[in-house]
Amino acid sequence: MLTYSKILFYLALSVILGVAIASWLLVPWWLLIELFLLGVFYCLFFRLDKLVVVFGFCLIFLALGMARVSFSSLSAEEPAKSAAFRQITMAQNVFASPQAELFSGILFGDQQTLDYQWKQKMNLAGVRHITAVSGSNIVLLSQILVWLGVALGLYRQWAVGGSAFLIWFYVFLIGAPASAIRAGVMASLLLSAMALGQPNRSQRTIILAAMAMLLIKPSLLRHDIGFQLSFLAVLGLIYLAPLLQGWLAMKVKFLQRGNLAQFLAINLAAWLFTLPLSIYYFGYFSLTAVMANILIVPIIPVIMLLGFLLLIAGFVYRPLAIVLAWPINLLLNYFLQIVDWFSPAVLTNWQLYFSKTILILCYSALS
Repeated sequence: MLTYSKILFYLALSVILGVAIASWLLVPWWLLIELFLLGVFYCLFFRLDKLVVVFGFCLIFLALGMARVSFSSLSAEEPAKSAAFRQITMAQNVFASPQAELFSGILFGDQQTLDYQWKQKMNLAGVRHITAVSGSNIVLLSQILVWLGVALGLYRQWAVGGSAFLIWFYVFLIGAPASAIRAGVMASLLLSAMALGQPNRSQRTIILAAMAMLLIKPSLLRHDIGFQLSFLAVLGLIYLAPLLQGWLAMKVKFLQRGNLAQFLAINLAAWLFTLPLSIYYFGYFSLTAVMANILIVPIIPVIMLLGFLLLIAGFVYRPLAIVLAWPINLLLNYFLQIVDWFSPAVLTNWQLYFSKTILILCYSALS
């Protein structure tokens, strides 16, 4: 049965599909006009058939998505704001190198100061995506904050509300770059759907949010890896995390304590859904990358959470930031040690490179 929410969902998908087609293919204007007129024809002459009318509107919205790309021009990402620059400078004062650069990469998505040798090691170990962008990390952090709140005894609604507040506080604390704002929107919509207890609504809400963002800036779909990874991370948390949580709780009994199964499921779901795109962009994958990510991914939300507290402490009382830097430094050293173990060439003989066709097949299989 076609409900109004389903119809809106299909229209949003049509816009996204139109943006995707026009982003990678040169679409002639006569095709846009033909699709639009064909959609109008179906709506007018088959107006008594609801299914055909919806199909006609989908054609119209498909043409709208294509036309939006044609009218838009690529714009560069806005420069980092002074607030983010101050926070990066503070990190460099608190941590030694390369821990300071790694910390900045995880929290701010800043890779410019990261040494080329460590970038190459992370590529070989298959963990470069963790420091490449902060979008998927922000979405992941929102879920970890909910898990932490529930584990501490808060009602779920309170944990969700607190997570949303802290996520936006964090976004503005790092200077509110456009990529972080988009990830914050994604995370907030996911949290809202969780509070309502309706997973189907979360799927449709995320699709509508993606449509709105692409109508504002169509180049996100092709040129903004942060948008792509955060969107995929949200889908992984919606679809895969509940399945993984049930499977882990059933297979490994001790994970039921403290809801550890949910913690691992959140991390693994976000990583698995972003893995094909990470391979496509960064060009490295090996069998050892699976183990490296299993060992590293769970500590990333902890580093972000402690880093979040460190940034606040840096504003209030600088010596407190130095105290908080000690456990973060231990985790950063652990991160770098894992990269050192899994980056030697002898362990990365099985490298995998994805073409666009393989990438499409991977996500078709996940869907």
